[in-house]
Amino acid sequence: MRIAICDDEKIENENLERLIKSYAFRNNYEISVEAFTDGKELLKREKFDLYFLDFCMDAMDGIELAQGLKKKFSHAVTICYLTNYEAAAAKIINSQIYADGFLKKPAEPALLEEVLDRFYRLSFFKRYELKQGRSFKTVYSQDILYVEADNKQVRIHFFDSVECFSYLLRDIEKILADRQFCRIHRSFIVNLQHVDSYDSKNVRLKNGEELSLKSKDFQKAYHEYMFLFNN
Repeated sequence: MRIAICDDEKIENENLERLIKSYAFRNNYEISVEAFTDGKELLKREKFDLYFLDFCMDAMDGIELAQGLKKKFSHAVTICYLTNYEAAAAKIINSQIYADGFLKKPAEPALLEEVLDRFYRLSFFKRYELKQGRSFKTVYSQDILYVEADNKQVRIHFFDSVECFSYLLRDIEKILADRQFCRIHRSFIVNLQHVDSYDSKNVRLKNGEELSLKSKDFQKAYHEYMFLFNN
């Protein structure tokens, strides 16, 4: 897993980087960490699996940086905000930028571990090697928006593209056998991480698309997933 930290206070970057590396060593996880003091520099880089963004920075604050990342990577980014200020959480929530987590500064080891454990538990960074014709393509779970049946293959919808893979829907369902994914219709499997809302007939995703809901198990699966996310 690749983690980026962006805080214009160098000492905060160093502290969080040290704690993350300690967590990785104790749990035998492969985690690499890069720290940035300038959001513009971070925006020039390739995608990271998880971003820790300081809410209050002089040149570019956390919301502006998150907007830039979501625009560049078509919303498929996982963000945890760092903040000293209680009021900042409300401002973030009231903005149009979705946050996957919050961490008060300076980071406490136990709270940081809870955040990282939650991301691992929810398989945000699970990787799949999926057959695509005569070759295979690496796909990360957090990048999948939903999967659609298409005759004898499936179409995986990402935030910025759609690609075909050589599986029946029932076969890809077995591969994605995880609480993060739920079959909501004979033709659709959704990533619960990217569900925005739902009613008795449709599931609305964070990119604005609506998919027909026919599964009686969806509500239970979604509530169980959200319980795991918040605990």
